[in-house]
Amino acid sequence: MKIVKIINIYFKFLHLINFDKHRDFRKILIKQNASKKEDLYDYGEGMFYQSIPPIKLVGLRDTKRRAKKLKLDYYLKDKIVLDIGTNIGAIPLSVKNYKECIGIDHNCDVINIARKVSDYLVIKNIKFICGDFLKYDFQSKFQVILSLANHSTFDNGINDTEYYFEKICEILDQNGILILESHSPLYEKTSSYLNLVKVLQNNFDIIENGIYEFGNYYDKNRRFHILKKK
Repeated sequence: MKIVKIINIYFKFLHLINFDKHRDFRKILIKQNASKKEDLYDYGEGMFYQSIPPIKLVGLRDTKRRAKKLKLDYYLKDKIVLDIGTNIGAIPLSVKNYKECIGIDHNCDVINIARKVSDYLVIKNIKFICGDFLKYDFQSKFQVILSLANHSTFDNGINDTEYYFEKICEILDQNGILILESHSPLYEKTSSYLNLVKVLQNNFDIIENGIYEFGNYYDKNRRFHILKKK
């Protein structure tokens, strides 16, 4: 889309004029992002889909505001966490108070960037996996699972929503927390998302819910639910 190209040009300009200590590292990431090896859908459309505040990397989605709205500092604290469809790992690379975290994505290009940032920030308690969540054999359960706009995906990385949530229930601890985010209303009807949540209430209680009131159309008006496994 034309507007996205304009936003990405602006983001590149911001990176060029920002002479902080992370500037050279961001240039490496921008170059790596531009030389993708896999023929998969580019959610960032040439730039980065998510921002990473600790290195001042800007992206189409605002990680800092999402994390604050979802109260991730509270829900992730000292927990064993799984981030499904982690992309470049923006959330776990920015909210780092968990005990352990795994980020998984079937796109190896974005996982390679996530690993590079993790090494750069010297984060020892995180692991990034390039793999298919629906097929991956996790060896342990999790206390918190992040499903942020990932229950069905444009690139068909997740193509079976029913089994997707069955697997989440299987690997989430009793009384564990599922943090669920909708797609943009431009992509997913609000009624469809709310129907999905209604079905999940067979296995989960709703703790909190809300709507994003910030950002561009990549964030604005998305819904979220914090769910606790029964």
